[in-house]
Amino acid sequence: MSVEAELLVIVKKYMTQEMDIAPETKLTEMGLDSLDVVEIVFEIEDKYKIQLPQSSEEMATATFRDLCAIVEQRMSGKGEVAGGAQQPA
Repeated sequence: MSVEAELLVIVKKYMTQEMDIAPETKLTEMGLDSLDVVEIVFEIEDKYKIQLPQSSEEMATATFRDLCAIVEQRMSGKGEVAGGAQQPA
């Protein structure tokens, strides 16, 4: 299963209503509250053994595409986060 497909399963688990998720859909547009976003972040971190941005605001305004890109970058060992910013060493 691809990272995108696995993330889709994780995110849909926390959604209260069924909807299609497009790559440009923001997490906040999926009916997720801040606690849901934090739980999703924790589950992703546990699953992939990575650390995602700690700002819940940053994650809540991220699109599904952003989330996939962040996870794939962190898994590949690149120190970059979405938007080209460097992760502190």
